[in-house]
Amino acid sequence: MLLVLSGCAAAPASAPVATPIPAPTPPALSDTDRQTLAEKAQATLRADLVSTYPGVDVPTVTRERFLRLNEAAPVISACMTAEGFPSYATLSDAVAGYVPPGREQANAIASYICTTRFPLDPKYSVPSNDSQLTYLYLYQTTVLIPCLAFAHITVDPPPTLKDFIDSNHVEGGSAAVWTPVLKGAAGALGDGISKQCPIMPEHLKD
Repeated sequence: MLLVLSGCAAAPASAPVATPIPAPTPPALSDTDRQTLAEKAQATLRADLVSTYPGVDVPTVTRERFLRLNEAAPVISACMTAEGFPSYATLSDAVAGYVPPGREQANAIASYICTTRFPLDPKYSVPSNDSQLTYLYLYQTTVLIPCLAFAHITVDPPPTLKDFIDSNHVEGGSAAVWTPVLKGAAGALGDGISKQCPIMPEHLKD
């Protein structure tokens, strides 16, 4: 259960009041479902590599385990570093590093190796259901927006809960899906704000 802290945009001395947001109920995935999704994601990885570098010698890689979102950047960056491309996890949970000129294909192969050894758990690729979308909406509108406002960051105004859910259910995605886009928070400031006020709540897919 997520607690909404009302009053967090007020003066620092004010005591926030905790209000619970009902925990979501993620779709159930069978072992067969997980394996099917994992194989599909792996096939896409391979196809993307071959499409970008025709004739590339695709290495044979064995999956070691699935990753949770909060460990993906540290694990993948450590793997990339071990593969010869020093990388690090940013504050916004991305993987960053330098690719020397002429080493683009080798870097792509290293990325393929690492993301094949350590793919994201297939549950993250399953579309969110109404309980998850409600959880996300309530978090972003009652926790995230006040947090960003306290940091003087402006966001796009949210739609109604119904419109938010409906737009997320449009087949193939929708440009109308709302997300609180940070304005004027690029670079290091953006990384810091992303850590202080995470755009996505924990346990959305768990």
